[in-house]
Amino acid sequence: MIFYFSSTGNSKHVAKVLSEATGEKMVSITECVRKMHYDFKLKKGERIGFVYPVYCWGLPSVVEEFVKYASIEKYGKHYTYSVATCGAATGQADSNLAKLLSKKGIPMHASFAVKMVDNYTVVFNVKNTEKNEKINAEAEEKIQNIAFLVNNRTGGYHNKLRGVWPVSNAVHVAYSLSRKTAPFKVSQDCIGCGICEKNCPAKAISMDFGKPVWTEKNCALCLGCLHNCPVNAITYGPTTKRNGQYHYNEKQ
Repeated sequence: MIFYFSSTGNSKHVAKVLSEATGEKMVSITECVRKMHYDFKLKKGERIGFVYPVYCWGLPSVVEEFVKYASIEKYGKHYTYSVATCGAATGQADSNLAKLLSKKGIPMHASFAVKMVDNYTVVFNVKNTEKNEKINAEAEEKIQNIAFLVNNRTGGYHNKLRGVWPVSNAVHVAYSLSRKTAPFKVSQDCIGCGICEKNCPAKAISMDFGKPVWTEKNCALCLGCLHNCPVNAITYGPTTKRNGQYHYNEKQ
């Protein structure tokens, strides 16, 4: 079983490659959290995978919530692994995940990481499609290698992208404090499609007279609403509009 969280498609693509290599089912963490589905029963010897993006050198709040509430019924011995997608470094995201799982009696056998396009357009510009495709094309060989190792149940710490790990927990505190929805704005271009509300992992958006309204003070800050808006009508602060939208292109 492959549990994945993905707002703009990077981690979903990795999960898809892993699913094709192992023949195991993909499970969307976003859908599980939205539906409050936390109970899972594994097949005998089934692998347990977690694929997720890194937010401020740590785990997305949605992933933390899911793991804390999840009840995973084991059957025999299971190989557990994690794959972190990041723009630069993972910090202690995988270590923190391993700690959460250990509290449930699930040991982490292997950890992997891969660099892909960073969708945090509060800071990063993603308008250069050619550059994005080059980054993800270079990542593909790494992803395929990870799939090979996972399929063969290879253990060990394979994450070479941890970065300046001693300060990563402090950096992640900034994420916890900055998950405010107040900076989200919607322009007149909004067509009222409701995609943002439907896919918000924090259920922080409601449609009001055909327009999205952020009804919670905090969210996951995944920016999925912004990037997946078909008419680019959502912004978060003064920089995201000029920095563009991003979504993983399966055809690249």
